[in-house]
Amino acid sequence: MKVLLLVALFSPLVLCYDAKYDSIDVDKILADEAQFDAYIKCMLDKGPCALEHSADFRQLLPEVIATACEKCSDIQKTNVRKSVKALQERKPAEFTEFRAKYDPKGEYEQKFAAFILESK
Repeated sequence: MKVLLLVALFSPLVLCYDAKYDSIDVDKILADEAQFDAYIKCMLDKGPCALEHSADFRQLLPEVIATACEKCSDIQKTNVRKSVKALQERKPAEFTEFRAKYDPKGEYEQKFAAFILESK
């Protein structure tokens, strides 16, 4: 019974990404071309990860893609969708590089694409 109680208490901590990511102003980042480019370069290992949480994002990105953001809060899901859509529309060459780097076999593509298209 004690084990079950511990699991119940700590499972939100294990099953969700840190709430500190909820306060990121993704619209501001996407509106600032230099900042958007810097995040992209970090994620693609083409530049430093000097911006806020960029090193964290690079580390979490493989899991976010593989699980279609299942550990993301609602705000994080919205932010991931906005970011991916902006990347697809504004930076198609870099989007192709992302796909090659983070899903080289295409094994997560269908599930992740369905997640991106959700309107929640």
